[in-house]
Amino acid sequence: AAVRPVISFSPNWTPIFQGESVNLTCNVAPTAQRNLEYSWYRDEYWIPGDQQSLIIQSSKWSDSGNYQCQAGASERSHFLRLDIKSGWLILQAPPDVHEGDSLSLRCHSWTGYRTMTPVFYKNNKIIESPGSESELHIGRVDVTASGTYWCKKVIYFGTGTYSEERYISVSELFTAPEIKVRPDQVTEGDHVTITCDTKLSPHRETTELQFVFYRNGHNVQGFSLSNQYGVPSAQLEDSGKYTCEVQTPTDIVRKRSNMTLIGIQELFPNPLIKVSPDQVTAGDHMTITCDTKLSPHRETTELQFVFYRNGHNVQGFSLSNQYGVPSAQLEDSGNYTCAVQTPTGSVRKRSDVSQIHIQEFLCYPQIKVSPDQVTEGDHMTITCDTKLSPHRETTELQFVFYRNGHNVQGFSLSNQYGVPSAQLEDSGNYTCEVQTPTGSVRKRSNAAHIQIQVSILTPASKFSFRKIFTRFANSTGQIRPSLYLSIKESQFLSPACGYSGHCGLPRKSTWWSSGGATGMSLASMAEMPVTSSCFRVQPLMMHSRTASGVGAIVASCVIVVGAKFEYLTTPCTFSHCPT
Repeated sequence: AAVRPVISFSPNWTPIFQGESVNLTCNVAPTAQRNLEYSWYRDEYWIPGDQQSLIIQSSKWSDSGNYQCQAGASERSHFLRLDIKSGWLILQAPPDVHEGDSLSLRCHSWTGYRTMTPVFYKNNKIIESPGSESELHIGRVDVTASGTYWCKKVIYFGTGTYSEERYISVSELFTAPEIKVRPDQVTEGDHVTITCDTKLSPHRETTELQFVFYRNGHNVQGFSLSNQYGVPSAQLEDSGKYTCEVQTPTDIVRKRSNMTLIGIQELFPNPLIKVSPDQVTAGDHMTITCDTKLSPHRETTELQFVFYRNGHNVQGFSLSNQYGVPSAQLEDSGNYTCAVQTPTGSVRKRSDVSQIHIQEFLCYPQIKVSPDQVTEGDHMTITCDTKLSPHRETTELQFVFYRNGHNVQGFSLSNQYGVPSAQLEDSGNYTCEVQTPTGSVRKRSNAAHIQIQVSILTPASKFSFRKIFTRFANSTGQIRPSLYLSIKESQFLSPACGYSGHCGLPRKSTWWSSGGATGMSLASMAEMPVTSSCFRVQPLMMHSRTASGVGAIVASCVIVVGAKFEYLTTPCTFSHCPT
């Protein structure tokens, strides 16, 4: 809507004497278009005149009244009063006086008569004498300058002394500003508009004003022609104590508003990271929640969530406030944060860091072998050794074993793989794996090299007899010898390497018996442990009877390596059997 025009007088006095002239001007805003058509009114009746100025020549009493004007399609101006008077003396003042105006008063008498210097009063107190002039220049005034003014003047005609009084009101140029905020209740992310609301006097509606805004005493928007301060997306830090100031361009009139506290309500609080279950073990389904709550006034607002681990995005913005890990692993441990925002990003908040540690469901398995040193023929037991988390001690585990990458025992509940009689080909790089029945957690051991040792007699080994013969009688009264043999001397003996050796038996020993069948044979075996637990030595004695009764005895030293037998035969003659 077009701004109302404002009427001004020139000369700027009222009342005036009959016969004096005055020029009325219809003032429009500087932004108003040119070549407007003007209309004039007195006491709300149209009077002739279509120009911006209305000149009243040789005024008459009938010219008194309330004048208005209209410029184009604008509203009519507020009225301005013009009084036409007769008499000897009038006290003149501007038709309207506003704070900031420079006020002058005129003690006006008819021209052509000699007068004395007038005296001016306010509320019955002398202000001052202007000297020989009829005008009193008070200067710039505010509303406190309002009051009853009168002047006294000596005119050398008739009675000689005349006075005139009138009440002069100094009006506010504009009202004290007030802070107004829209919307009434501001929530984070809202577009908030703070208005410095004031109102110009109807007679000064074309006056330009400047506005400035402060928050907590700090300037947030400098002087401008806008009476509004806008915050496109209000944040909590926009809360505070707001004031504004209004001034004229020349800073003659300046007014400040009262302080207004504006509190920005949280749309939602800072989110919190919550994890379920409280204690996460490897293999668990872990759910991380970005927990926050919308303001009761904005419960239908859509929110978006994003999750980070160690600063890296693990789940982009979505409508879900949860990040799920179906089977948590140790590498899912870390420092987790989440952020929440509105779809436009006008409000965005990040949680504090929450450290989530995934507990080991079970330790990495280790290959353990028993006995520590395995020799051919030994019963070897390989154990896949691990330990469950204290929180999961009842969990069933499955084990599998590999040699040189090939499966030697499939998944089972046993954590052991047994070899009843280990052979050289059982040597190799062994690994094992352990898993949960669903396979959600599966761990493999490091490779362990197991070498099956062959039966080896060291060069330093010695042979010796412990017992030569022990006499005992069988059912026929026959005496049968038993020979216990230990190593006395040997060369390095290893069937695998093709070495040979001999058993050092006494050369001049005899064995006899009374009678019996020719060709009778007798075998006597004894086992003698040696220093190495990997070897057993078994002597075997064979007897063939001769006609002379003297037998040729063949003594065989049997070297047992694992489950293999090697025979080294040395003939020994027993010529005498001690009693």
